[in-house]
Amino acid sequence: MIHVERSTDYGLVRAIMTQPAVYGHLTDDFSPAAADYRPIEGDAIWYVIVWDDNDLLGLWLFVPQNGICWEVHTVLLPLAWGDRARRAAGVMLDWIWKNTPCRRIITNVPRDNRVAYHFALAAGMNVYGQNECSFLKNGKLHDQICLGISRPADMPLFGAAQALPVEISTA
Repeated sequence: MIHVERSTDYGLVRAIMTQPAVYGHLTDDFSPAAADYRPIEGDAIWYVIVWDDNDLLGLWLFVPQNGICWEVHTVLLPLAWGDRARRAAGVMLDWIWKNTPCRRIITNVPRDNRVAYHFALAAGMNVYGQNECSFLKNGKLHDQICLGISRPADMPLFGAAQALPVEISTA
């Protein structure tokens, strides 16, 4: 059974993020070598670890842009790729909506990373724009596709967010 949990086990986070099969996909030209990488520590960063029974599948890293809009970075291990990853993404979204004040998740995918782009779409994200020439990899500038997903309108809000008056404008 797939389940997720917030973690402050920075050793585990580092071990996941520096796996040779994934580290190169996470980095740009200014990232340190995997041996020198250290995860950012603190309450503002949410590392959400995903398991399938006893199999470690990876993590999602959330960086709140403000109280309700959080940027996500996906770090799934090869063991999780494919259908397992799609199922895990659904579990993660349900958990985030039910356990945090987050109402919108956003991400940026380099235009040439087709696997990450199609995974984001399969997870329910929608394209809302592009950030031109914003990612440098192997000396080449790439545009990034901006994607996002909002909490379902019929889902109850979590914690302090429940008390906030909300007016949704589509203008």
